Amino acid sequence: MKLAKSAHLLAVALALSFTVVGCKKGLDKTTGIPGRGPGSIVDSNPNPIRDLPPSNPVPPFNPNGNNTDTTSSNPPFNPNKDETGGIAAAKGDFTGWIENRDEFAALTVYFDFDKSNVKPGEVSKLEEVAQKMKSSFQGKALRIEGHCDERGTEEYNRALGDRRALSIRETLVNLGLNPEMLPTITFGEEKPADPGHNDTAFSKNRRGELILLSPPGSN
Repeated sequence: MKLAKSAHLLAVALALSFTVVGCKKGLDKTTGIPGRGPGSIVDSNPNPIRDLPPSNPVPPFNPNGNNTDTTSSNPPFNPNKDETGGIAAAKGDFTGWIENRDEFAALTVYFDFDKSNVKPGEVSKLEEVAQKMKSSFQGKALRIEGHCDERGTEEYNRALGDRRALSIRETLVNLGLNPEMLPTITFGEEKPADPGHNDTAFSKNRRGELILLSPPGSN
């Protein structure tokens, strides 16, 4: 009885030893992965599919026959834009034109401190100006003057006044006015509307004025 039991235990021990040897040999034949220990198992797929960039989309078919690539980023031609994509400059010399500073004095545009964007609350003024220019003042021009308060250097304020005038001009062009009839000029801090040195005066001086210009000899 003891002999049979000893033989059984010996058989079990031999079987376990074969299993351990077989596992070790199997791991010895695997390929290591960088950053991991030896014996790690690699992907069984030799050519796994990774995240690939999408292919170029095919332009939609145009039944009219013009099957060009409609995905192009080139914008359509805009007569109000120059070759750089900016608003076309005013053309002509308005030096001898008759000034009317009263017509749009009540529609002066005011700006926040150190800002050149037209505030939403000021857009309605420019909408009224554009409507009047198109209905009552065709053939006339509109000079846009940019002004600043006295804070900042003279050079900086001249540049800021220029940006303010151009911002008003761009808004008027978007409202349908001809950019060739919208010259701009900056005065920086040179011509304050209020000579004071407080916040009330400063708020009045951060402005864009609109001057109606009529050709010489016109009514």
